[in-house]
Amino acid sequence: MAGSSSLSVSSQTATPADVLDDTPVAKVLRSAKRRVIAALDLDFLDEWMDNGPGRNPKYDRSQMLRGLLLCTAEVKFQFRELEECFDSMIGRLICDFDDETPVLSTIWECWNRLQPYIQRVFDRIVQLLDSVGLYGDRFAFDSTHLPCSQTDPDGVWMWESASEEWVYGYGLLVAVDCASDLPAGAVVVQRKQHPETATLECFERLVENTDVTMVLGDSAFDTLEFHDRCVDRQILPVCTYNPRNTADPLDIVFRIEDITEESGVQLDRGKLQDAFDGRIAVERFFSTSKEDDRRLAFRVQGRQRVETHVGLVLIDRLLTALANRLDDPTANLRKAKPW
Repeated sequence: MAGSSSLSVSSQTATPADVLDDTPVAKVLRSAKRRVIAALDLDFLDEWMDNGPGRNPKYDRSQMLRGLLLCTAEVKFQFRELEECFDSMIGRLICDFDDETPVLSTIWECWNRLQPYIQRVFDRIVQLLDSVGLYGDRFAFDSTHLPCSQTDPDGVWMWESASEEWVYGYGLLVAVDCASDLPAGAVVVQRKQHPETATLECFERLVENTDVTMVLGDSAFDTLEFHDRCVDRQILPVCTYNPRNTADPLDIVFRIEDITEESGVQLDRGKLQDAFDGRIAVERFFSTSKEDDRRLAFRVQGRQRVETHVGLVLIDRLLTALANRLDDPTANLRKAKPW
């Protein structure tokens, strides 16, 4: 599935900007980010989302998703802001609406129905970025808390050791590319201290969507199942050893040292440490996301709506990188703001 040709930004297909060169709005649509959103092939969503019995939707799901991506890029998350963004000149052009644009209830219905598909959309965008060479082959795993209002019925309290305080909200587990700081795998979890199943789910999607040679993680990822999955795929896991409650801890820094020693292979601990230092990429990603309050600041409540919001925000981060690279082949992919 990696490198699928069904998702692409085609240079052969005219975008709104190509047909508006002689009008005052041409300069507005010259924004690479808006051009990417306009040209992105999202038709697969029309096939995925079963419309069920009754009338067909007035607007294609791909059109609606394009509008939601525009709202995310423009930081329009309040209810009326969504409707105004869809109805704006830019919204009409990018989404290819005719005379009428969706009303708020239609937009909100799409948001509520999108949750089961948002992860698959994120995966397809990751495949696109991997196919054009925006990812490397080393990825760092980590998790963070996503604070939300205590009125959200699906949030939970969790202990944040870094700030030594209790926080209310959700957790986010990500796999971040060490070369670009771009997310390539993500799972919204109940709390930062996630179960191993979440790590394995994120890992399986990562290896399906990208070419991976090494994964990095702290002691929270020191589990035998995770290491076995990596080794079976000839991927080197560099995760710090967690002695847990054993009375006789091993004299190792990384779990992989013990695993390879059983096979008669000895690894250079210094080189493992050098590789592990690349884990700073995921810390930069979290720092950037929290400093930019438009990234993971929730405007919705409820687990499913939050998952959709997080998915849209992470996709926006990937589209920003793609737009920056299209604007300038030498652009820094770590740049988070497109304008």
